[in-house]
Amino acid sequence: MAASVRRAAPSDLAEVVRLLELYYSEWDIWQRDSPAQVVASLLQPSLGYFLAEVDSQPAGCVLLRPLPSVPDAVECKRLFVAPEFRGRRLADALMDAAEAAAQAAGQQWIYLDSKPEFAAALALYRRRGYLDCPRYNDNAQATIFLRKSLVR
Repeated sequence: MAASVRRAAPSDLAEVVRLLELYYSEWDIWQRDSPAQVVASLLQPSLGYFLAEVDSQPAGCVLLRPLPSVPDAVECKRLFVAPEFRGRRLADALMDAAEAAAQAAGQQWIYLDSKPEFAAALALYRRRGYLDCPRYNDNAQATIFLRKSLVR
């Protein structure tokens, strides 16, 4: 089965929303993006959603968005791989795409928040060089805050 990751386009709205609904329900996420927010993210010129596909089927996504509260930084959100596609390193491929896009956009940092229930994601982030940092947002569900330098 062929897997690929690409930047999502506005025409991918239905697929991205479907993946987000799975993510929200699987992990009981309260702070959700409205369809209008998803559309706005899809219209971002260099950031936005990235979509993983397996044999042209949407399999996972990640959001890379501006982080105005921190200079030269972006935030990674909504990393999710649908259950039937897990175990194929799609989360790594999605993070590769997000980090490359952040670097191409001239960003120096990538931030993310999480919680202990996301043990597999936390292991992935730490393996990729994300380190603990102070709280940078008001996400009530998040208790773990990480960042990675994109400067090489």
